[in-house]
Amino acid sequence: MKSNPNILVVVLFFLTFLIHFSLWKFVFHLDEIIIIKFYLFLSVMFMMMITLIILINRVAPEFLGLSVIGLILLKFGLMYLIRKKLNFETIPGYKFHFIIPYFVLTTLLTYYAIKLINHDKKQ
Repeated sequence: MKSNPNILVVVLFFLTFLIHFSLWKFVFHLDEIIIIKFYLFLSVMFMMMITLIILINRVAPEFLGLSVIGLILLKFGLMYLIRKKLNFETIPGYKFHFIIPYFVLTTLLTYYAIKLINHDKKQ
C-alpha cells in the first residue's frame, strides 16, 4: 500500500504533540497552557510552511530545495522569537522542550519537500 505523504505528515505531527504533551503534563508536571500555546504556534507555522512549499513547487519547482532551506532558517528565527515570548527559560529543561519539537517538525517539513521533489522527477 502506498502511503500519502500528506496523511503521514499530519499523523506524525499530532503524534509528536501527544507524546510531548504527555511528557509535559504527566512526567514533568508543568503548566499545560504554555505547551498548548507553543503547539498552536507550531501548528500555524507548520501549515504555513507546507502551504509555501506547495506554492513554490507549483510556481518554481526547480527552486524547491533552496526554498526549503530558507524556510527552515525562517522557522528557526520564529521559534527563537516565540521562545522568548513564552518565557521558556523559566521551565526546567527548556532546551529539551524547545529543540526536540523543532527538529521533529523540521524533519517532517524536509520529508514532505523530498516527496514533492521525487514526485516531480517521476512525471
